Amino acid sequence: MSVALDLFVEAARAVSIEEAAGALNLQFTKKRHEHPQPCPACGGKDCFSFNTQKNVWNCRGAAVGGKDAIGMAAHVNGLDAHRRPEFLEACALVTGLPVPDEAGQESETDRAARLQRLEQQRLENERRQVERQNASFDFRAREQAQARGIWERAAVFAQAPIVRIYLERRLNKPLPKGIRLHLRQATSQTYWHGRDERGFATEIHCGPAMIGVFLDAGGLPIGCHITWIDLKRRPKFRPTLGRDEKGKELPAKKMRGSKKGGLIPVFGEARARRWIVGEGIETVTAVAWAEEFRPDTFYCAAGDLGNLTGPPARAGRYKHPTLTKTNKNGRRIPVMVASPFPDPARLQDGFPIMPHVRECVLLGERDSEPEATASAMARGKGRIEMLAPNCTAAIAWPPGGRGDFCELVCEGMG
Repeated sequence: MSVALDLFVEAARAVSIEEAAGALNLQFTKKRHEHPQPCPACGGKDCFSFNTQKNVWNCRGAAVGGKDAIGMAAHVNGLDAHRRPEFLEACALVTGLPVPDEAGQESETDRAARLQRLEQQRLENERRQVERQNASFDFRAREQAQARGIWERAAVFAQAPIVRIYLERRLNKPLPKGIRLHLRQATSQTYWHGRDERGFATEIHCGPAMIGVFLDAGGLPIGCHITWIDLKRRPKFRPTLGRDEKGKELPAKKMRGSKKGGLIPVFGEARARRWIVGEGIETVTAVAWAEEFRPDTFYCAAGDLGNLTGPPARAGRYKHPTLTKTNKNGRRIPVMVASPFPDPARLQDGFPIMPHVRECVLLGERDSEPEATASAMARGKGRIEMLAPNCTAAIAWPPGGRGDFCELVCEGMG
């Protein structure tokens, strides 16, 4: 590239996620840092978000994300950042500047001045990146400490009658007497949402909750999963928590701390050679019940689809066979689906799989867009086979068009 283009790209790389979100007309919610919303690219109703504190963006529907504004601009506008013209168009979107004309000639003096500005811009970008990484590290450390506190204060399963009843009602089946699940109960867990006029977090609910812990590859707690419970509210026995700024019902589940690279133990020991892994705790518990809690199996949850399957390869994205969307020029174009192959450089960015495991079954769910979900599950299977070559990986889908295995067991077909 010419010096003019180099300077143009460096200017785009200097743009923060927050600045780019404004330029791209993305929605800023009333939440302090996290801004979830419908995805302009994949069409998911609530699968896209950006975080101004961490300077990251993520699309759960397409299983893509990153820490740069250029990639976010490319995704929301249906551009392939690996193709040079589309990469430069994404740079133009975040800077508001036209792509420089490479055909123009410049004097030696102009060239020297441009090179000096380019070096200054690169140094400034490096300084900002260090600041962002430090801020992100501090924020993550505080979140992980709070998550550990929630987990440590919660009562173990033997002293968690509300959690036991919740799971039994979700499954519509009794749990075996004396069963020891790796889940805990918080009797009065606060649900925070939004901020008051003074900027303080607002408590909108306080009640019993099921707590699961995220453990990293070394078995250390890095986060927690919270599910608030209301045993009177069928069918999922979770409380009504009001609606967010867009009128959508607030979820009764939250994650604190870190989940990437971690897993939630549900039953059994990680030293087992057979693993069953799903997105949610209820789904995994349902399969464990159907298998009579096999003592040779470790049942665990990843928390969400992205952590279950890991990130996609940068190449291999393909057109959805049926879904389309309208681009910024008003044209109907195909929705792009993330690659079914894992990113070899980011194999650790998913739940950890141990080398001693010989069989690993991933539990699929049919609640999300089927094409993107199938691609993600194939990616998860490939990721396991790359991380643990001696492990046989498989994907299990709930039969009969049911959304998940919890629904299957609840209907008496377990």
